[in-house]
Amino acid sequence: MNGLRVTSLVLACALFAPAVASAKSKPLDPATVHERILKRGIGSWICVEEVNGVALVGRVVSINADSVGLQLQNYPEVTPIPYTDIVGLRLGLSEKGFWIITGVGVGAAAAFAAVAFHEFNENKPKLPTTTGTEPPALVRFSW
Repeated sequence: MNGLRVTSLVLACALFAPAVASAKSKPLDPATVHERILKRGIGSWICVEEVNGVALVGRVVSINADSVGLQLQNYPEVTPIPYTDIVGLRLGLSEKGFWIITGVGVGAAAAFAAVAFHEFNENKPKLPTTTGTEPPALVRFSW
């Protein structure tokens, strides 16, 4: 019983501990940026950071050999951004990543429910039982 509690506590801490990357990311080159945006596809939302420090968030509407066309929020025209101007690229959570996180969450909830159910059944309060046919005597208080 006690080992189950320790194991569940260790697993819960492992699931909720932040994953910290120890390696520094390498600088982006235009070929890598093109490849990552092409893999993400047209219609997806991305955030690019330009050399001048401006960060733009928009939907990919065209992918060319030397630039990407973004439709920024609240702007109907397409903004072309050359790959050579991009120094930072955030693509957001992919569909696969979403389902992995959802599965881990459902698994953690199921594990918590199983441990709680087990603990509840092991620690049920024991009610006194009567062996006779008469109901227990009532206590009367007199003032």
